[in-house]
Amino acid sequence: MAVYIFAAFFVVILCSFYLYARKKYSYWSDKGVKGPTPFPIVGNFGSVILVKDSVQQYIKTVHLKYAGEKLVGVYRGFQPMLLVRDPDLIKQVMVKDFHKFQDRGISSSGSRLSQNLFSADGEMWRILRQKLTPVFTSRKLKEMVPLMQQCVDKFVKYVDYLVENNIDHEMRSLASKYTLDVIGSCAFGLDLDACSDEENQFSIMAKKIFKPTVYVRFLTILDMLIPGVRKLFTTSTEILDFFLGLVRNVIKEREGTPPVRKDFMDLMIELREQGKVSRRKEDGISEIEMDDYLIAAQALVFYSAGFETSAATMSFLFYELALNPDIQDRIYQEVCKVYEKYNGQLTYESLKEMPYLDMVLDETLRKHSVAGILFRKALEDYTIPGTNVTIPKGTLIMVSANGLHADPEYFPNPEKFNPDRFLPENIKTLKQCTYLPFGEGPRNCIGMRFAKVQSLMGIAAFLKNFKIERSPKTDTHLEYDPKGIVLLTKGGIWVKISKR
Repeated sequence: MAVYIFAAFFVVILCSFYLYARKKYSYWSDKGVKGPTPFPIVGNFGSVILVKDSVQQYIKTVHLKYAGEKLVGVYRGFQPMLLVRDPDLIKQVMVKDFHKFQDRGISSSGSRLSQNLFSADGEMWRILRQKLTPVFTSRKLKEMVPLMQQCVDKFVKYVDYLVENNIDHEMRSLASKYTLDVIGSCAFGLDLDACSDEENQFSIMAKKIFKPTVYVRFLTILDMLIPGVRKLFTTSTEILDFFLGLVRNVIKEREGTPPVRKDFMDLMIELREQGKVSRRKEDGISEIEMDDYLIAAQALVFYSAGFETSAATMSFLFYELALNPDIQDRIYQEVCKVYEKYNGQLTYESLKEMPYLDMVLDETLRKHSVAGILFRKALEDYTIPGTNVTIPKGTLIMVSANGLHADPEYFPNPEKFNPDRFLPENIKTLKQCTYLPFGEGPRNCIGMRFAKVQSLMGIAAFLKNFKIERSPKTDTHLEYDPKGIVLLTKGGIWVKISKR
């Protein structure tokens, strides 16, 4: 008898779950929005959970599969999310109706490090954006160029040592030595000496940030199925302790001295001394306390974004030049003319006289978008313009930069590396919100110009002194690592480097 009762109970539970899942997974079809068929519990992210795809690569696949659709509905677990494909609607969300989609809505661990410019929402983000913007003005960047030049010189010297001694080096880790030196100098006033064979604390910390432990990956997956659950679990404070210690050491060293460097930390110290920083708004004044923890959170995002993403982009660019020697030769000719004109030195002004190199960098950012997915959260009920689709407050919106950049409707023959796409006359015809390597609208990447300047300086100096060619290790078809937080290749990027 007990067996029959148990069997009946099990059938009731199974039927209840089926009806619940059917109702949940009919959300988008009821609204007339097409999308891939979800699977029980995992929704559409089973391949991500099984580490077969990264989130950005999966969403890119969905974007390309549903050509012709303006909107695509997907499910993260049982949570409905909306992929916006149409450039006009992307512009509506990112620019015109930005006040309704200001927040990214990215779930985090709840650590105080999450209170940074990238992850923060609401008034916290508004104040941070306003206060940090002065770090990235043209005048500030111009002042940083001599600091970057010192890092460039060390980078070239280190690569020369590798070539002289016939030492192979993976290009992403090689580029990261340069970008780490730049961030250490321009943000924290530190000489990290990253261009050496020795690992330092900063490079070790980068691995911890961008190569999370099995436990952290498990929490990330769990949070995909049950949004917000990650905040209930504790994680290592090692990263927080490192950046908090770094901030406090720099503050102690500079305390009582005038702000000479005018770098990131000088600005942070100035805001800290003000106690509370505020922002005027129509209904009053909002304030936040700029304490050591909040400064450490900004230091983390400045370090992470400026170091890893630029290094990845530079490595992809070097890879493409190894496969396209004609493009490399053209850059070399352009770079040599600029070096000759400016007496062998790069300046802020000289970078503007290398338009072809800039086009090559833009094409690299198109074909290999390091941060290829953008998130926004609806702050109120919203009817998608030109449709009958209304999404409720709290709905997560996604835009696939990778998908747009690989869409033949906007970039014909997208797999071909073609810098001429970014000739001035071609840019004029490029539809807005189809090229999004740094996002779009008021919440675009605040460090966009910094990233381009440090990358252009490093690339120009490298190509002035060295030639890149295919090697037996060069993979002509890159395979992306599904574990990567940003775009990461399996096995790295290998090329042959020789002196000019």
